[in-house]
Amino acid sequence: MKRNLRRLEGGQVRICTFRSVAARLMPQVIARFHQRFPSIAVSLSEREDYPHVEQALREGQADIGFTYLPASDEFTTWELLRDEFVALLPPNFRSAKPQLSWAELAAQSFILPPDDVMMMSVRRHCLEHGYRLKVAYEMDTDSTIVSLVAQGLGATILPRLAAAPIPANVQVFSLPKPLFRVIGIAVLADALHVPAVFAFLDVLKEEARSLAS
Repeated sequence: MKRNLRRLEGGQVRICTFRSVAARLMPQVIARFHQRFPSIAVSLSEREDYPHVEQALREGQADIGFTYLPASDEFTTWELLRDEFVALLPPNFRSAKPQLSWAELAAQSFILPPDDVMMMSVRRHCLEHGYRLKVAYEMDTDSTIVSLVAQGLGATILPRLAAAPIPANVQVFSLPKPLFRVIGIAVLADALHVPAVFAFLDVLKEEARSLAS
């Protein structure tokens, strides 16, 4: 199969993902793929969150998507990375210890995205440890949230990939009990894929190995 893939000429691969993966990971993956298969076109579309990516796969609008793991059995998946949720604190915050405590975290006024699936997991994680987050503002855009934290208007909790680039004056802490979102590569399990799709999957798997090393 690999010998055949090296001789691939022409074709198209349709990728569907959410913003943080599109912005932080896909440029280098697409560049690496283009070096090997310059005649294969790659289209990249963004969705609001992973359920919309999965729906694009079901409807045949994309060949490869990115979702959270574990996913349903209708998809064949591979783990790409574990993205840690981090607490971003304003410049004037002072922690009593190097490790942020739940009490210190709960005392903050938070600027958070709306209550989507991702943020519900954060709130549930905090509640499981006996603390409720006080939300002062809700913002749709991660970069706006991080900028407001940098201006001292509150704190936030975001996946590290979504928060990047983090301004130098913003203080970054792991949660008192770490929390991760597991991002995976997904294709429909029962779909027939063209060779170009398998070639792109090979490059994505290489990226996953490099991220894990």
